[in-house]
Formats: sequence, C-alpha cells, structure tokens
Amino acid sequence: MKNLFVIALLFLNYHCFGQLGTPSLYGEYDVFIDEEFNDNIFHKITFGSELTSFRFIAPEFDASYYYGLNSQEMFDAEQTGPPTYAAYLNENFEGFVWGFSPKLFYQEEGTRVVFIPKYHFGKIRAKGNFLDSDDVALEKVTKLKMYYWSFALGIEESKWSNNATYGFYLIYNGLNAGKALNQLDFNAQSFSKDNYNTRTIGLGIRISYNFKARNQII
Repeated sequence: MKNLFVIALLFLNYHCFGQLGTPSLYGEYDVFIDEEFNDNIFHKITFGSELTSFRFIAPEFDASYYYGLNSQEMFDAEQTGPPTYAAYLNENFEGFVWGFSPKLFYQEEGTRVVFIPKYHFGKIRAKGNFLDSDDVALEKVTKLKMYYWSFALGIEESKWSNNATYGFYLIYNGLNAGKALNQLDFNAQSFSKDNYNTRTIGLGIRISYNFKARNQII
C-alpha cells in the first residue's frame, strides 16, 4: 500500500509540473493619454518575465521606466517689434518601478484573453528647468517613493510563431506622478502651477519570447 501511495504521488507531481509552461521574456511599450504633456502623452518601457503558466494563471515580474515631458514658453513684447523677454520651462518626470502580477487568462488554441492586475513599487523623480533671455537659470527636483496598482485587459497571440507571442492591451495606469510634479513651484517666474494627475488609460504592445518552442512543451 505504501509503495502504491508513493507511485501515485510521483505520478501526480509529474502530471502537474509537466503542464507548467516554461518561462518567457518580454519587452513592452505603453503610451498613456494626458493633455498636460507634450503631444498629450507620456511613455513607459517595460522588460520582464512570465515566470510560468498553469491552467488559467501566468505570474509575471518586470521592471519599468516612465517618462513624460511638458514644455512651456512665455514671451513679452511691445505692440510692434520682436519679443523683449522670453522664458522657457521644461517639467518632466521619470520613474523606475518594479511590478508583479498573477496574470489571469483564458486560452483557445494560440489565443489568450488576459486580465493583468499588477502591483508596482519604486521611485519617481520630477524635475523643472527654467531659463529666460536674461540668462537666469533655475532647476528644481523632487523625488518620491511610489506604490500603486495598474490593470490591463488584452489579447496575446502566439499562432504566428512557435516561440514568440504578441500582446495588445488596454491599460489603466494607477501611477500619479503629480504627487511629485505638483511640488515644483515656478510661480515666482510667472509660470502658474499645473495640477498634474497621471492616473489615466493607455495602450500597450508586447513581444514575448519563449526559448522552448510550444510544440515541444508537454
């Protein structure tokens, strides 16, 4: 009886682990809508790994870089003639964050419908650079730690390759870089303070690569 129990346990372990997907690496580019930034967008680049997959869950871990820039300018002039004074202000933020998600999916053949609730933690830096025609230069910097969630709904397609997967996502970004950007104050330089809030939606595209071809996976 004891031998039968050991054999059954070994068979169960083999059956479960044999269905685990092998890890894959991915790169992702996301663009988010926000009218406060140049071209009404800010950006995120991500590199990470889908650690494995089993049934309807595929946990993933990644590192991301955010960047957004808002350029402003101001001119004073007489009624006629060239400007007598010019001032420029560039405000930007960048963030380095880690993320973990228990990505959930429903799969038919080579197509997955995925839901990605992801927890992030990391740091952001907001910087403002002022320069005017009188050669007055001023720089202000704010740094903060950030903890937040993002949510993505998308489709991942692997029919076109045995190793590569292509993902397309609609994303809600929970990062509010305004907590740092709104601390930059250039009112004394005649630039009114913007009320930044970068919680917004965006679109993402991902390319994943699995070093073991899918037709070889047990």
